[in-house]
Amino acid sequence: MNMLLKRWTLFDKAELIVLCNAVDRTYLSDRLPYPYTDADADWWLGMVELNEGKMGVFRAIVVDGKIIGSISVERSLEDPNEGEVGYMLLKEHWSKGIATEMVSQICGIAFRELSLDRIVAKVYESNVASIKVLEKNGFVCVQTLNNVTTKEGYTTILQVYSTQSPVGAQDIKQVDSSHAFTHTIIAGPCSVESEAQILATAQALAKIPEVKMLRGGIWKPRTRPAAFEGRGEEGLVWLREAKQTTGLPIITEVATPEHVELALKYDIDALWVGARTVVNPFSVQQLADAMRGVDIPVFIKNPVSPDLQLWIGAFERFQKVGVTRLVAIHRGFSYYKESPYRNFPMWEIPIELTQKLNVPIVTDVSHICGNRELLQATAQKALDLATDGLMIECHINPAEALTDAKQQITPDELKSLLAGLTFRSKSSSHVERDLANLRSEIDDIDNELLQLLARRMEVSAQIGEYKKRNNVTVVQMDRWKKILAEHVATGADLGLSPQLIDEVFEAIHQASIERQSSILED
Repeated sequence: MNMLLKRWTLFDKAELIVLCNAVDRTYLSDRLPYPYTDADADWWLGMVELNEGKMGVFRAIVVDGKIIGSISVERSLEDPNEGEVGYMLLKEHWSKGIATEMVSQICGIAFRELSLDRIVAKVYESNVASIKVLEKNGFVCVQTLNNVTTKEGYTTILQVYSTQSPVGAQDIKQVDSSHAFTHTIIAGPCSVESEAQILATAQALAKIPEVKMLRGGIWKPRTRPAAFEGRGEEGLVWLREAKQTTGLPIITEVATPEHVELALKYDIDALWVGARTVVNPFSVQQLADAMRGVDIPVFIKNPVSPDLQLWIGAFERFQKVGVTRLVAIHRGFSYYKESPYRNFPMWEIPIELTQKLNVPIVTDVSHICGNRELLQATAQKALDLATDGLMIECHINPAEALTDAKQQITPDELKSLLAGLTFRSKSSSHVERDLANLRSEIDDIDNELLQLLARRMEVSAQIGEYKKRNNVTVVQMDRWKKILAEHVATGADLGLSPQLIDEVFEAIHQASIERQSSILED
């Protein structure tokens, strides 16, 4: 079952009318007219368009490409910091976990887009199922109203449930802005391999003005145990020496509390939590506990899998122990399809993270690309999408690197790469980011279209089987001409050109004919 929330549009009018006339009204308020007419739909969709993102967030509940419900959070007129959630769902979709998931999603959207302090829900005492949905999403009963008159005229008990803005949506936005940075370049070898290697690399990088921090791996979590797994404490001695020699602040990865203790012992200026560690909340919590009371920046890489909530959870764990100087690192995600990247960027995920949490984000282009050839274009893409900095692996002699040799470049090559980049202002970068959001919405719509087309072809195949059993021809041209004319007229009402409608539906019709013909020939 594929379920999602989508914004209501004027094109959803017909499905909205069907939904509102079919939904069970036992526990709904009398705000919903019955029968639900064209005029009702026009008014409501117009209201949604006017108020979306200002006085409320309004979404259609879509399951397997079909609208089966509606959910919203509307801002209170009496208290602008409070919103009220309400939803309706076709009865055949009750008790399937859909409402619980959709309430969770809409509350997250509302807290983020409306900047609410709390969301309330009003529910009849007898509506046990909805009460359970609310409780599963952290709502608690804060008020009981007795002798409430229903729309049918009898009295009942109405309960008011409430939930507060989560820590992750509210408190992490208060990350100390005095440590903010723009277009910061973090560079250095994948691994600190020897004293000579790290010193030579650091001294060359220190001559590049854009480089503000030196990176170097001390402990390397490798896939196979026989591979080089870092120099450990000895490498920290060399990394500190590089700092003292060049004046560059230093950053390294930690995966255990023991790593944290040693890194602090050798004056490491910042720490990062790796992608393989972020996937394990127990490990993240241990690191957070080890960092309690420590005032240095912590950079958190995205988890290997494309799990936004897991990434956000890592930030929340550090924030709860008092670590406020938090930075995100986008290093791409494991991807099951063939790709030119080592780790597929999935740009929409870091974009959504920065919308939910007000934290700086650095793009680790080396781990995204996995090779030198893609670095330039990927770094530019990251800058166009308003990244706050780049992390790029540099080695004085990449050919001799003990880890990730293919994705490391020399300091001279880094200098040339940076010279070829366009560093845009934040305002122009945000234009590209907004476009990326709209493109992501188009991708969602395209996925819905594909699901609908697949369903249509399934029904077409069933019709083909029926025609075969009853010896009916595949094409009834008169009926098709009538249907196409109706589609063209409907499309015109929706602002779509007759040529577009004609070409799209002729292509779909031809595919249906081919499907049914193959069935008749079998």
